Amino acid sequence: MNPLIEINLMEKWRFTPENGDISEINISGGWLKQGFDCEAGIYERYIEIPDINYPAVIKLEFGAVNHYAEYYIDEIKIHEEVTAFTPQIVDLTAYVKPGRKYLLRIFVRAFKSGRPIAPHCAEWCECIARGIFRYACIKIYPDIYISDTFVKTYVADKKLTCDVWVTNSSDSERTVTLDGNFNLSSNLIITVQANNVEKITLTSDWTFGEKSYWYPNIPYKEGYKAKLHILKLDLYEAGKLIHSTDTRFGFREIKQTGAYFELNGKRINFRGDNLQVANYDRIDYNGKGDAAGTYPGFLPPSENSENFINPGWVKAVDNFLRLNYNVQRQHMVPWTPYMLDVCDEMGLMLIGESACRWNGFDMDDGRGFHEEKCLRDIIKRDKNHPSIIRWSAKNEPQCLDEDYHIGLYNAIKEIDDTRPISEDIVTADWNYFDTNKIYKELKQKSDFTWIDHYISYDENGEVYFSSIEHNDAVIPSSERPYGLGECNWMRSSTLAGLTWFAATTVLARAQGASDVRPYVLLSSWASSIPGVKTTDFITEENRRPVYGEDNLPDPWNNPGIKLLQKACNPLLAVDYDFWKLNRKSNAMGYFPVTSPIVQAGSKVSRVIIVFNDDLSGNDVELLWEVREGGTSNRIYESGGIKLSIPIGFTAKTIVEFTTPVFNTFIFLTLKVVKDGEMQFCDDLTCYEVTGGRDFNMELSGELYKK
Repeated sequence: MNPLIEINLMEKWRFTPENGDISEINISGGWLKQGFDCEAGIYERYIEIPDINYPAVIKLEFGAVNHYAEYYIDEIKIHEEVTAFTPQIVDLTAYVKPGRKYLLRIFVRAFKSGRPIAPHCAEWCECIARGIFRYACIKIYPDIYISDTFVKTYVADKKLTCDVWVTNSSDSERTVTLDGNFNLSSNLIITVQANNVEKITLTSDWTFGEKSYWYPNIPYKEGYKAKLHILKLDLYEAGKLIHSTDTRFGFREIKQTGAYFELNGKRINFRGDNLQVANYDRIDYNGKGDAAGTYPGFLPPSENSENFINPGWVKAVDNFLRLNYNVQRQHMVPWTPYMLDVCDEMGLMLIGESACRWNGFDMDDGRGFHEEKCLRDIIKRDKNHPSIIRWSAKNEPQCLDEDYHIGLYNAIKEIDDTRPISEDIVTADWNYFDTNKIYKELKQKSDFTWIDHYISYDENGEVYFSSIEHNDAVIPSSERPYGLGECNWMRSSTLAGLTWFAATTVLARAQGASDVRPYVLLSSWASSIPGVKTTDFITEENRRPVYGEDNLPDPWNNPGIKLLQKACNPLLAVDYDFWKLNRKSNAMGYFPVTSPIVQAGSKVSRVIIVFNDDLSGNDVELLWEVREGGTSNRIYESGGIKLSIPIGFTAKTIVEFTTPVFNTFIFLTLKVVKDGEMQFCDDLTCYEVTGGRDFNMELSGELYKK
């Protein structure tokens, strides 16, 4: 919320590491990044409270704290709190006076005896930020002010609502007037009791039509800007303006409707990834740790001392969107507000997630320390970002207690009742982690689902867990959205990784998956975050990334990236059996590596699946062309099929052609046309013609004989 005054506290801290000597430190990146390898420490500095000549609320705010902090003003303990990658805000008002200087001392513990004391996201990474990081400041507000807002948008009902919290920190009852735009409020009179908070819900009709809606960048358009709005609220007392706030929002509505997700009343299928920022924490950029808050590829565009311009996070998001990704899961590390702002603006959808992880260092007897609190923290902070279209309650939970999962669900619902909720799950034994028991009550919730990790088909078509085999299986449901939340992880840092990702995406989409997110792009293409080289870090799999700035100067001509780009295209046409046959590629990542055999001189019928994951229009046309010998040869057969496919669904159709009379290879080009423009083209589908005559000069014209 907009303060009247903000005082920067990033510099000039004294720091005493546990069992160490006093040193100087700043807030950027935390203590580990600045060379202090300790489990706890004490921050100290003097703060001066300005004399502003009117009653005020004075708050100390840190951008992120890992994990437990105790606060002291002149040796008086005033606050304690546990967080994980999210802000801590401490009200100093009762302990300080304007015009005076105070000693601020903060004891922070990140670990105890080698264990994180709160949700930690990635125990395998030795570089996760510790202590205080991101930003530090004092913010001053009037003694009655707007302390929070939550804008909620309802496309189906064409309604806009906003929950507004007005805090009265004075010792007397106050009467104020609230005014705002979008016809939400006009001279609304509010009485707030002394030392109390009043919540008001404002409602208005939304009359601006579909052009005002927030939509993701589907299909990808370079330079796309999503539609965003600013809700302005002004608070008056006795006719005088005392406080104002600006809340940016997007008018959109996300729902889970039976077996599908819907965005603004249209089925939406998710294709993307799970960005594990912890991997990048291993980059030594003025120290290791907090890459999301300090590494240029996650920040606004910048220029370094060698005049290298890093295009920053804007370019990273454009890379994801250009791949035809439409979603990223914030894999266990809550992203910075700046990163979320850019996703709002550029139309990349996000699955929000806290630092809670499956059953690692931050667990005890199957339960996580402080998980519900840390989950609520991230939702409180990020609830107004339209790019967040779903909350993940946890990544790969292992707890078998149904009440545990209900507790996570309820922790989210306490704050946000507008978004669907999911869990990404992994299990090697469905008899042990039985979703029918563990999610018995949650299955009755119309806004809850779970998405599977690392599942494959055996020779009998039965689903089983595997982190090594090609994960092309899904477990269909007619009651909830389903899909693959992580897959092909161990291949991701090999040359085959991008090809496996592409094949999985195609095969899962063809089986009706609403959510497909191979794990993890960064191990294949680390420089999807600009500036990163393959030598900058070791991945979670203890390998170097495959591609980086040092060996991939032109990513969009890389065959693996181009294949993944095709696989994620919202308007896709594929020969499913051909992709199934080639799903594993080879060690070099080539695609295809084999061709289905067809009989020479025969009529061939191939089943083609066409996808309409665009967000407007049902009418598409499939165009096909057959060539012999190579993709640039002349066309010897072609055709077109007009289809009507509801948004978010697929259609199967048959392409029939006659094969040459001699032994050769033939190539099928598939194109999808919509609204008069070609939206998809692929010429990698090929077949081996056998059982015919060997080619010679006398047969050079036989190809075209009927």
